[in-house]
This record gives sequence, structure tokens and C-alpha cells, in this order.
Amino acid sequence: MTAYTIRIITLCSLISLAACSEKTPAEEPEALAIEASASASPFVVTFSEAQQKVGNIELGTIENKPLSARITANGQLQLPPQNKASINPLMGGVVRSIPVKEGEYVKNGKVLATIQNPELIKLQEEYLTTRNQLRFAEQDYERQRTLNEEQVGSRKRFEQAESDVKVQRARLKALATHLAAMGISPKNVEAGQITSTMAITAPISGYVRVIDVNMGSYAQPGQQMFEIVDNHHLHLELSVFERDFSRMKEGQKVLFTLPNVAGEPLEAEIFALGRAFEGDSRMVTVHAELENNKNTNLLPGMYVNAQILAGKQELPSLPEESVVRYKGKHYVFVKEGPTIFRMQEVETGIAEGGYTEVSLTKELPASTQIVTKGAYYVLAEKMKSEVAED
Repeated sequence: MTAYTIRIITLCSLISLAACSEKTPAEEPEALAIEASASASPFVVTFSEAQQKVGNIELGTIENKPLSARITANGQLQLPPQNKASINPLMGGVVRSIPVKEGEYVKNGKVLATIQNPELIKLQEEYLTTRNQLRFAEQDYERQRTLNEEQVGSRKRFEQAESDVKVQRARLKALATHLAAMGISPKNVEAGQITSTMAITAPISGYVRVIDVNMGSYAQPGQQMFEIVDNHHLHLELSVFERDFSRMKEGQKVLFTLPNVAGEPLEAEIFALGRAFEGDSRMVTVHAELENNKNTNLLPGMYVNAQILAGKQELPSLPEESVVRYKGKHYVFVKEGPTIFRMQEVETGIAEGGYTEVSLTKELPASTQIVTKGAYYVLAEKMKSEVAED
């Protein structure tokens, strides 16, 4: 038995003693009859009028109150695909240098590694051969064009020469594009600077998150060598319950904290709403962009606790002290008779200014009387009876 439970039961015992001193003999048979009927249900509590008076029990109904809707959501920090890059080679080769370290910030175009492959030399040779063939084809085309204009040459040979030029130009352009993709300048090749190595460069600016190769290893085409992340564009991916989704809209502010990091809440703004449930969870993803993100300690994958500010709304509410927690669930006490109170399970929502939003799991008439003050005294009576039974 916890210390909290003992305190509640002790408090209730004092109330019971005070109430007993006011009880009249005429009340005793009635009380016994009520207790007998109430014992039939574990969620029914007998609380005499004398006990109600001592405990200052007050009753009221559920009323709509203007509450600042703060919708609780959990989620993670994530990066959009355009701010995360996996780097792999277009051609395999042996890793010869790695001039960067994990965690280092690199700019777009920074050399991350160099790899060596003799096939690169063949590619450059093919480029030079094709360039020479194009030059010869262009010379032949000029000769055939002159002869054709003077009507002394074959029309067929002129057309063939024209076709050869087009073919060689296309081949040269394709090879130049291939070399550029490998990080090799066609101009350098034309100047005789043949190389067997190519540079692997950063396609975006950001932090080197992963290095998956080492010196002397062979990097296969398509194999991830590095991963770079740009944390300046982190955003929140929050999971929102189906019942709250109708309150969501773009532009709403979000306050969030990191469970394991102390400090003031950070801010974000909703920029997109999911349009499908997450599997069978009946939850929808909401995306929010971080505002003025200069915190370098925020990392992709971190879990967050968030509150979405959904504006003022008229919501069914009760005083916060009306709601008690019992065995992991929330309850209120509904008055069913002069001394009979039934526990009614509720779901709680926004809490503000001493009131909390409530949603009944079972519909009740609007005029239903609910304990609005002293609910924990009634709960203590129930817990005392449970201890007595044990």
C-alpha cells in the first residue's frame, strides 16, 4: 500500500468519525440498506449526507468553457529527403584517401574521398580517340560539302560524311558527360592530364553523419560511402489522434520539448497535414517546421513531446478537482441518490484556469449532477472499503 493511499484512507476515516458523531439512530437502517445495495457494484460508493457535509462536497454539471486548446502529441525530429544525402560511386574502385571525419561540417563540392580504377584511363582514352575521330569527320565533311556544291562529288558520300559528324559529336558529348559525372574535367583530359583516380564530392552542405569505407577498401558502384545531413532544415513529425485531427490546420504554432534535455520549450509551425492513418493506429502525421533553428544539439531521430496550440474553443469542462485517477484511468463521481455516487470513466483533454476538458465514455443527460468539489474524499471512502474487504 502506498503512502498516498494511506493518507487518503486516513483522511476518509477522520471524515467518517466526524460523520458518525452526527448520525441519528433513524439514519442507521437506511445507511445499512444503501450500503448493501451499493456493494453489488465495485463502481458505486456510499457517502452519507453527514460525510458529504464534513467533506464539503459540492455538485455541478458539465459546462462548456473557453479553453486554449493545447493538443498533446508525440513524435520525432526528421529531415526532408532533400536535406539528407547518401553518397556512392558511379564506378567502383579502391579507396585512396578520405580527407574528412565523421561529424565534420562540409560544403557542397567538398572532396570526401578519392578512389582509383584503371578503367578510368580507358574512358579518357576513348574520349580522346572520339575527339580525334570527330576532327577527322569534320574535315571530311567540309571536303564533301565543297565537292557537292561544285557538283563534282557524290551526294551519297556527302550525306554519309554529314552523318559521321553527328554520330561522333554525340559520342563525344556522352563521354564528356560521363567524365564530368566521375569528377574528371574533359578540358584536363584534352590537355593530356590523364588520371586513374576520381574524386567523390559532397552533393549538399551539411554534417558527415556516416563514413562506411576505409583506406584500401573497394567501393562497389551503388555502395553507400558517406551520408551527409543538413540539420538546419529539421522538422517535426508528430502523431495526432483521430479525435484531435479536425482541430489541426496549417500555420498553427507548436511548442515542444525533448524528454531528456532540460530547457525552455522550442517553437515550430505546422506546414503540412497527413491525409491517411498510420497503419492501424488511428493516428495521423502532422509536419511542423522549426522556427529560428540555431540549436546545433538537435539531431534527426530525437523524440519530442509537443503541444499544438489550436486556439480558444468552447469545450465540455469540469473543475480539475472533479476528476480523480483510479487504477490508471480517470473518473468522475455521478450522484445517483442522496448518498449514492457512481464512478463514471472520462477521458481528459486540455487543462487551463482550474478547468479540464472531459469526454464521457458513456453518454449522460446534460442535467446529471457530478461531484465538482471533494471528489477525492469520495474516492477515499471507496478505497477504505476495498482495504476493509481485503
